[in-house]
Amino acid sequence: MILITRPQLEAEELKARLLKIKIYAHCDPLISFHYDATWSNKQKTLDSNSVCLLTSIQALYSIEKNYSLKDYFNDVKIVCIGERVSNYLRSRSAGNIISTFQDSDHLLEELNFENLEENSFIYFCGNQYNEDFIEKIKLKTASFKSIVVYQVESANEFDVTTQEMIEQNTIKSVVLYSKFTANIFMDLLDKAGLSDTFLDKKFFCLSKKIATVIESRNFKNVYFSPSPDEQSMINVIKKSL
Repeated sequence: MILITRPQLEAEELKARLLKIKIYAHCDPLISFHYDATWSNKQKTLDSNSVCLLTSIQALYSIEKNYSLKDYFNDVKIVCIGERVSNYLRSRSAGNIISTFQDSDHLLEELNFENLEENSFIYFCGNQYNEDFIEKIKLKTASFKSIVVYQVESANEFDVTTQEMIEQNTIKSVVLYSKFTANIFMDLLDKAGLSDTFLDKKFFCLSKKIATVIESRNFKNVYFSPSPDEQSMINVIKKSL
């Protein structure tokens, strides 16, 4: 049994994909999301000088509660991280995407900032974001601001079923999709007194950076996806289980 720590909707989708290849999973989302409209009252109208940086599907969900994505992003340039983000925008007819990147490192390496030096970068994000990424973006552009459009809420403990399954050795592995949730998972293991129980279990991480979080806590059976997408992750899980 593999433990999925993703938010509820994404967790159930991954669970269904794994079931098709006869890998059974239990879902215990370690984070959830809260949306409100307060950010929209502070946001001035975007214009043709804006480059909107979108790295999370949750940001789109939040914006969409207040605006049509097609209309809101009508006059801007859009830079995405992740095919899921760009595909969702296109499904809403927001087609002015200039680039889509696999991850933040790919964006920093490949985006032509010189061609955008006259533009203003606007990053739509949650209250938990990659600070190192933001600082590197700021070094490459003269105008940058972030807008927090949703709140990330983290679990304070495992649900009862999850804890029982770990104690009974039913759960043999866990899948982790961000450094943030990896740290939450490690903290909850410690809080529940289950860290030693998990020493021989397998950790599947979406990237090397996430794997580093686990390895820093002295866990050894750590695997990471060669590219930060779900199919690559599933391939690693399938090969290792």
